[in-house]
Amino acid sequence: MPSPGPPLPPGILVDEETSPVYDSKYFYPAKPGEILADRYENIVKVGWGVSCTVWLARDLQRRIEEQESVVALKVANKNATSAGHERVIEEHISTADPSHRGRSLIRTFLDSFEVKGPEGSHSCLVYPPMREPLSMYQRRFDDSKMPLPLIKTYIRALLMGLDYLHEECRVVHTDLKLENIMVSFEDPTVLADFMDFQLENPMAFKIDSTGRPVYQSRNDFGPLKSLRSIPQLVDFGVATRLEENDDWGVWPIQPDHYRAPEVILGNGWQMPTDIWNFGVLLWDMIEGKELFQHIHDQQGRYDAKLHIAEMIALFGPPPPEIMQRYQYMRAYVWPEPVRREDGRVCETAEEYFCGPFFDNNGRFLNEDVIPDRKLDDTVSFLEGEERESFLDLVKGMLVWHPDMRKKASELAGHPFLQPKANT
Repeated sequence: MPSPGPPLPPGILVDEETSPVYDSKYFYPAKPGEILADRYENIVKVGWGVSCTVWLARDLQRRIEEQESVVALKVANKNATSAGHERVIEEHISTADPSHRGRSLIRTFLDSFEVKGPEGSHSCLVYPPMREPLSMYQRRFDDSKMPLPLIKTYIRALLMGLDYLHEECRVVHTDLKLENIMVSFEDPTVLADFMDFQLENPMAFKIDSTGRPVYQSRNDFGPLKSLRSIPQLVDFGVATRLEENDDWGVWPIQPDHYRAPEVILGNGWQMPTDIWNFGVLLWDMIEGKELFQHIHDQQGRYDAKLHIAEMIALFGPPPPEIMQRYQYMRAYVWPEPVRREDGRVCETAEEYFCGPFFDNNGRFLNEDVIPDRKLDDTVSFLEGEERESFLDLVKGMLVWHPDMRKKASELAGHPFLQPKANT
């Protein structure tokens, strides 16, 4: 049975304590050696967020020599409203069409249960263990650049996952980023060796001011043994299911850098919004840097006006039909108000993103902040035909009009993503 490691000084902030919104009473006081649901024995904490902690645990109902005897437990905070939603969405995803080849590219939970804490009940989701997010996996390579053939394989696989999500499940992920793409273990011995090390070298921990133990997470599985890992889309806590063709989302979604224009403009969004998000993410994967470079003000705060300006620089002005939709939707009041990070409560997209952005004639109101950038100049890692082929791929994704974006299955068949024949 694992035991606690050396104590840390009480003045050091550990993991979730570093969050400005950390409140001890909402987090479950998990500890190594603890058995949850009479089945899962906590071994090591491997991650944390503002709404949960993640532990690797031994499944006591499986044979110890099986890799499947190790699972990942996502233990939600007491006040985490997304936990129940995540479970419902993943149940739908797991059963929509198990035979679809994109299904295996989506990670969903294996089991779920509730655990009682000092302040109430906590939702726990049980997952297959994964090596690490793509943001960490990239750093395993020289200059943090994955080999191009491997990147292409990953992009093609993830597009098939999105095809399953969009076409079979009618689910919009809404939060595509490197941290929400996990990579599998390339070799079962990697996980086994890691677990053995944890048993011999327990985690350091501290007791916070309320008496809750806080363990210092460990998530470095060491150098790669091969390139046989498989990517999966994960984390459906803010995903949205649009059951009918005429269902639209209207509230703010997506990480700042990857936000689609229809979200900022308040035009309403559907599955093509994920395609924009994924298209922008390809720069993180191939170039190792973000596509949009001028979307923050001098105080470092996200500025939607600057974001729209850079979209105009890279992709030209929005077409008339997008402007017509924008003018029509400007006064649309959301069914429920939304609170911004700065605490302001907003009822419209224009209020939330600090518009307006265009006048009645479709002229951008802040032409002076449009940067001198061209899409062709954003690609330095590729050359010649590869470069042109990549740009052709993303031009099917980064289009102002959502209906003009290609679907995930079409994009997966693009020539840029196909393996080159040996000569």
